[in-house]
Amino acid sequence: MKQDVLYQILTTAEECQTVSDIAKKLFLSQPYVSQVLSKAEKKYNVVLLERRTLPIELTEAGKTLCEGLAKLHSDQMKIEQDLRRYTEEEQSYIKIGFSPIWSPGESGRIIPVLQKQFETTRFELIKTFSTNSAKRLIDNRMIDIYIGPLLRGEDLKNYLLFQPKVYLIIPETSKLYQPGKKEIEFSQQLLTDLSEEKMVSLSEDSGFQKTVDHFLEDQNLSVNKAIKVNDYDVAVQMAVGGLGWTATLEYMLSNLKTDNKFNLVELPNTTIQSDNGLTIHTETSERAKEVAHVMNDLMKESVEKNRSFNA
Repeated sequence: MKQDVLYQILTTAEECQTVSDIAKKLFLSQPYVSQVLSKAEKKYNVVLLERRTLPIELTEAGKTLCEGLAKLHSDQMKIEQDLRRYTEEEQSYIKIGFSPIWSPGESGRIIPVLQKQFETTRFELIKTFSTNSAKRLIDNRMIDIYIGPLLRGEDLKNYLLFQPKVYLIIPETSKLYQPGKKEIEFSQQLLTDLSEEKMVSLSEDSGFQKTVDHFLEDQNLSVNKAIKVNDYDVAVQMAVGGLGWTATLEYMLSNLKTDNKFNLVELPNTTIQSDNGLTIHTETSERAKEVAHVMNDLMKESVEKNRSFNA
């Protein structure tokens, strides 16, 4: 039984309703997740997950094991990093976590440059599906660098790159839809009226969705989250398909077909902000810090080029 898999299952359980939900989030089969849990419960002779409740929840034993596995992995990573000074550090993997909205084109452009500059260093890319999971991975030293919404913590260092534009997507089925227009202006009244309609929301472990929720709460608005999904692209496609309005980031707009009928509303950058960039642990290896510095320069250059092109 791999301890990393068990740890991921236990931490993901805190955000799920059922064992099937855990499997979906981790892209594992439900029988495999159940098998890993059962083997661990037999090994330690405890019940780790209370399955009779809805939502499921970790037992005290499950929480204790989860904390122990986190500390075990963190200690193991520290030992490995301490030993790197006596080995060929360049031959180790640099693990880069990235959010679902990181453009695939960016990895295809940046990784070759990193390979050329750090010739003997290998790279592993790990897709994360929420800021919560990304924070756990970097806190427990399971990844060296994270690309996406900035993570906060006293042991973390951030490289701010940019603040992407935030858009509301209003489908043709909305009473607020304006035919013949691609973009319509933001207004407080539009936001108030929109909050009374069905919304396609990202799942609650999404850092971006939390930012949107806080923004709406500050406006004293409650919303009807008719659908929740843990995928940016699926949320956008559901919205333009007429299942409800949604909030999304500028990256996702390129995936929309021009024949879809919907309106876009750009939120003023003074109303909502989503800081994006790189995050590293302050105690990560010197090589990972070097890689992060180079990545930061490359991505800043890309951001400035895109701005000049769109100006």
